[in-house]
Amino acid sequence: MTRTRLMAAGLFIVAAACSSTDMTTSDTTAASDLVVTSDVAADAADGFAEDVDVMTGMDGRIGNISADVRGAFFLSLGGWRPGLTGCTFVGGVFTCPDTLRNGLNVSRVVTLKDAAGDTESVYDSLLTASINIIADISGDRTHGPWSATVARHREINITGLAGIETTRAVNGTGNETVSQSRVTRNDSTRSYTIVGSSVITNVVMPVRSSDGGNGWPISGSITRTLTITLTSGPNAGKTETRTITLTFDGTSTPTASVNGRQFTIDCVNHTAAPHG
Repeated sequence: MTRTRLMAAGLFIVAAACSSTDMTTSDTTAASDLVVTSDVAADAADGFAEDVDVMTGMDGRIGNISADVRGAFFLSLGGWRPGLTGCTFVGGVFTCPDTLRNGLNVSRVVTLKDAAGDTESVYDSLLTASINIIADISGDRTHGPWSATVARHREINITGLAGIETTRAVNGTGNETVSQSRVTRNDSTRSYTIVGSSVITNVVMPVRSSDGGNGWPISGSITRTLTITLTSGPNAGKTETRTITLTFDGTSTPTASVNGRQFTIDCVNHTAAPHG
C-alpha cells in the first residue's frame, strides 16, 4: 500500500513537472513571437513611409516629405507634379539618372499617359490622366533602434489625374530584400534577413491646396507579406512569416496590423509603436 502511494506520488510529480515544462515552452515561444513581430513592425514602418514618400512625389523620387512643428508636412520637391528634369524621353517613357537621396540610391522610369492611354512627352496638369512609376531604391537605413541594408522595387500607377482633380488613386506592387536588419534594445541586438512582397490597394491621395488639407493618404491600404530568417540570437536559423496591413486614415500616423497585433506607423519618422 505504501509502495503504491509512493509510485502514485512520483507519477504526479513527473506529470506536474511535464506540465510546468510545457507551459514554460509555450510562454517562451509566445514571447519570442512577440519580439519578432515588434522587430518586423520596425522594418515595415520604414517601407510604408517610403511608399508614401514615393506616392507623394509622383515620379519615383524620395525625400518629398518633411515635417513642420504642427505635424503636417511640406513637399520639399515636386509641388504635386512629377519632377522629370534630367530624365530622357525615349520610346514613350522617361528614363531618369540614378540619384542619391538620404543615403539611398534611386533608379526610376516614369510613363505619362492621357485619357486615351497614349503616352505623353510632357506632364500637363489637365490632360495627363495617369502616371506609371517603376522605382528601385537601395542603401542603408537607420531609424531609432532599427537599422538595415534595404533593396526595394516598386511598380505603381497613379490615376484620376485628368482635369482639375481633388484626389488621386494609387495602386501597385513591389518586392523587397532587407539584409542584416538589426534591432537593438536593452543592450542586445537581434538580426534578420527579410524577403517580401507588397500590394498597394486603392490608396486615395488628396491634392493639397489652400483649404488646409494636410495631404496624407485618406484611405486604402498597403499589405506586406514577409519571410523572416533570424540570423542572430537564441533562435538563429529559424524562419517565420508575417503579414502586415497598413490602413490609411488621413493622418501621418495610421495603424498597421501585424498578424493581429496593432502598431501606429509614423510616416514622417519611419517608426512603429505598439498599441497597448
